[in-house]
Amino acid sequence: MSKLIRELEERIASVIIEDALAAGYLLSVYDGKDYVLVRSKNKVAVLTAMFSTDEDQLVVYRPGQRRVGWVRFVYGNSGWDVVCDYTCNLEHIMTRANALSDEYSA
Repeated sequence: MSKLIRELEERIASVIIEDALAAGYLLSVYDGKDYVLVRSKNKVAVLTAMFSTDEDQLVVYRPGQRRVGWVRFVYGNSGWDVVCDYTCNLEHIMTRANALSDEYSA
């Protein structure tokens, strides 16, 4: 994978993490086998936990409650398409990331 693709993927992921944390959510990282980070509100910790496999799922929680939704990332394609899917109830935290993705896909 090229360095530019990885940087773009990290940039889009970073925007999603920032907006989720700003909305008051806690974030877990599931790498397809294990939860490598559980209910964090630390952006650096979340980014550090991501990108160790070909795909991750960012699981979103409200404090003191069960899971709210998820964002699925698949790495190594074009960069702008790093977000593979997400639950529609998280649209409000995806706005900036979707705009950034659209900007780079054009």
